[in-house]
Amino acid sequence: MREADLNARIAAARADAETSATADSYSEFLIARYASLTNDPEEAAQKYSLVARDRPDDQSIMERAVFSALLADDFSLARSISDKASDEVLQKASLPRITLAADALARGAHTQVPALLEGKDPGPFNGLVMASLRAWALFGAGHPGEAQLSLLDASQGDPYMDSLMLNMLGLLETASGEEASAIDTFSKLEASGTLVAITTVTYARLLASRDETGEALAVLNRFRENAGPNPAVSDLIRRIETGERVDTERFSARQGAARSVYIPAAALAERAGSDLPGVYYAIALHLDPDLQAARALWADALDTAGRRQEAISLLHQIPSGSPYATSAKGQLAWALRRSQQNEKALDFVRATLEGQPDRDVKIQMGDLLRSLGRDGEAAAVFTEIIKADATAGRQDWRLYYARGALRESMGLWPLAEEDLKTAMALNPDAPEVLNYLGYSWVDRGLHLEDGLDLIRRALTLRPDSGAITDSLGWAYYRLGEYEKAIGYLEAAVEMVPGLAEVNDHLGDAYWMTGRQTEARYQWQRAISLSEDSDEIERLQRKLLTGPTVHPVTAQQP
Repeated sequence: MREADLNARIAAARADAETSATADSYSEFLIARYASLTNDPEEAAQKYSLVARDRPDDQSIMERAVFSALLADDFSLARSISDKASDEVLQKASLPRITLAADALARGAHTQVPALLEGKDPGPFNGLVMASLRAWALFGAGHPGEAQLSLLDASQGDPYMDSLMLNMLGLLETASGEEASAIDTFSKLEASGTLVAITTVTYARLLASRDETGEALAVLNRFRENAGPNPAVSDLIRRIETGERVDTERFSARQGAARSVYIPAAALAERAGSDLPGVYYAIALHLDPDLQAARALWADALDTAGRRQEAISLLHQIPSGSPYATSAKGQLAWALRRSQQNEKALDFVRATLEGQPDRDVKIQMGDLLRSLGRDGEAAAVFTEIIKADATAGRQDWRLYYARGALRESMGLWPLAEEDLKTAMALNPDAPEVLNYLGYSWVDRGLHLEDGLDLIRRALTLRPDSGAITDSLGWAYYRLGEYEKAIGYLEAAVEMVPGLAEVNDHLGDAYWMTGRQTEARYQWQRAISLSEDSDEIERLQRKLLTGPTVHPVTAQQP
């Protein structure tokens, strides 16, 4: 065979191999993409990792591969993929850099962290995470002063992000033994209402260790009153009240870094319904496997996303001695409830209450009963908790609000109104209470101007709420001010486009101003969004007859 022919055959064979490899890679990519769209992170992670192995210079593929691996709770795979990324990709891609830096911190290789984090601007959120990892690495390397300065240098001028950074600074100051500075930082955060649960516990423990138990309890109770029940906060209250000695909580570099990844992730979870926070929970748990707060929040996110078996698996990993153990049982009950195993969910909570009559689990029980439409039983549970709280000298506005809403749905308006007024007196700035009471008054023709004022106040406090915007629009509708109603209801439909009730309300307002074609379109849209057969039948009748709800006139209270 001539040399030219041999070279031609070799070139052809190489081309065939490259084509085959490309086809295989493309096939794996398609499978990975499909798996990510169908909520199968394990399959997505495995397939993306195969594509990433062959394409280490592809930033998009590398980022997707690392993201999927973390979302599947496979940190080892995420680290392996990140290790294979080219230098150019690492300069641009934030998540692989964070993964490698977190792994170095977990191994105690503190001096490696700054170089691993070098690269292009990662954006505000990842920028805060990276700054925190860098600061804790400096702390671990024996440079606490530099660590604090490094963290402060990460200030972005955004009040919300900077408040998260200051929470982390307080943890760093505590770990460094600078107790006076930490107390000053925490007290300022509490005064501004931006102290998070983890730092609240650290702050209270710091105060209690200095024999300031009264102030420690005040800090914890104020947090619980404003933010609601938290297992770690409730556990520390119990320990202090029973006279247990509480020491200052000083974190190692690894533990502090875990909390500095968890804090922004938890904040992100409050603002977004995506699975993105799970990626950061995975990193936090690699840094500190005992961070049960991250495990509990991640399980809740997985449950909401429909990944219930994974949620249940995470919840079973929370040890019985953890403050989160009891609340984990409540979360397990909710996972059963969302799987339509309703009686099994209730039996689970009842059995938990018999073994440990925990207040927070009783609240879970009430919420479960309410979600099942068993309003009378739910109201009875909340009444029991309210009575127990009164004996302990405590009042919780959320319980009065919950019971008031139940009583209103049961037709017990005078009792409901009393509860809602009590809730408002306890927390005058709770937008949900202001909205509920104001709407109830207007809908009944009671205290019309006062009702409108309450709804307006609620919307001022929560201007991005589609539900409250809808309430104000519907209130104007009930008062016969249809043009005003349409303005607010159109805004509400844009804010919550998937809520049938809002489209229904807008359709009514359109009809009353002669825009009947647009009204029918909104009702058709509401029908397509509704899953309630009775509601669908009511809307179908409305297509023929028009709305049956008309303006109200003022009634005597």
